[in-house]
Amino acid sequence: MHTTSYSPQEAAAVSGAPLAAIQKAITARKIPARAVGPSQRRQLDETALLAFALAEALPTELHLSPGAAYHLLCEASTDRSVGELVIGEVVRIDATKALAATRRRLALYDRAQELIVKDPAIMGGTPTIRGTRITAQSILGRLEGGDSVESVLEDYPYLNRETVEAAALYAKANPLRGRPSGKLWRRAS
Repeated sequence: MHTTSYSPQEAAAVSGAPLAAIQKAITARKIPARAVGPSQRRQLDETALLAFALAEALPTELHLSPGAAYHLLCEASTDRSVGELVIGEVVRIDATKALAATRRRLALYDRAQELIVKDPAIMGGTPTIRGTRITAQSILGRLEGGDSVESVLEDYPYLNRETVEAAALYAKANPLRGRPSGKLWRRAS
């Protein structure tokens, strides 16, 4: 299942750009976003996601705004495999190298869409890894808490590296919203 549009939160997690920068570019209409669904949530296409990643990947001396990166990527090719981007007569950017990590995370996120399920009968609908009761948030929490992927794999030997990385990326791109269910003070004692 290949996602064709991404929320700003998903774009931030996959591209590595700050969410605030993505929201600002959308609001300033530097990057096109379309409103989807009855809630009119803003969605970005893959080119916009790659534009944020390109702007983040370049050294600070070569400042390229996400809007300019978006136009460069649109002009370069409609194909997914943009090789070289040219700015003026002098500057050439190896887009394949600059976007390699983001393309890997993009493929990982697409894989996560298949691996992570939300079932109200399992963990109250919290996103879990298919076939387990392991939540994506718990995997992300462990990795952000300093655990390595190897230590997670030691605890869950039936998972593989890709599944752990995909679950963490999914949790980062889809944070839990709202207040936790239940009465927390009863569990504290």
